[in-house]
Amino acid sequence: MGLLDTITAGLFGKAESIADASALADFMDSRAAFMAQKCVVEFCRVRSGVYWQKLFSEKEFQAELTKSRWLSYPPAYAMVAEMAEGVLRPAAGIRQRKLPGVLANLARQTFSGYKVPDGTTDDFWTAAAELVEARLEATQSGPPRPVRMIPKPTARLIFNALPMHKDIVTNDYDYIFNNLRMNLLRAHEDLLQAGDLVAIADDLLGER
Repeated sequence: MGLLDTITAGLFGKAESIADASALADFMDSRAAFMAQKCVVEFCRVRSGVYWQKLFSEKEFQAELTKSRWLSYPPAYAMVAEMAEGVLRPAAGIRQRKLPGVLANLARQTFSGYKVPDGTTDDFWTAAAELVEARLEATQSGPPRPVRMIPKPTARLIFNALPMHKDIVTNDYDYIFNNLRMNLLRAHEDLLQAGDLVAIADDLLGER
């Protein structure tokens, strides 16, 4: 996936308008990819200290790092999808109960464009879609969660996918959670600024 390999320098520049389902799908995909990339790579650089360049030059670690980034993408996508569901509820109005289903379908469409990552199982994308669907279905039990709380408990999946020995990262969960929370809050701000929420809701759910 190109987004996991080359995050564009302009990702956080002036946001393009988001006014339909296709643009929303691209937004969720790119932000999930960025969150997975930044969280895993930044953590490994910080944790390895002055030896990070040597570590990152080792082919075995490169393979594990790539796998970790892929494993982290579905949980990150689930966070972005939950955030988007909460943002769209007011615009959806009485149609809001349909949001989890249509957002889960967007996820499946996005995931269908990617091959199964090396080192993972054949059902990787099926499991990814099920994770997103489960998180979206859980949103219907009450009002949207505050964005700062959305990484719970899904951040644990990213923590468990880190490409370092578990004895080394035992006490680093808070770093992972806070990194994800910070970048999800930024994605939330950008969606509010760039999104025509009524137009998105109408494209997703049909006009009122």
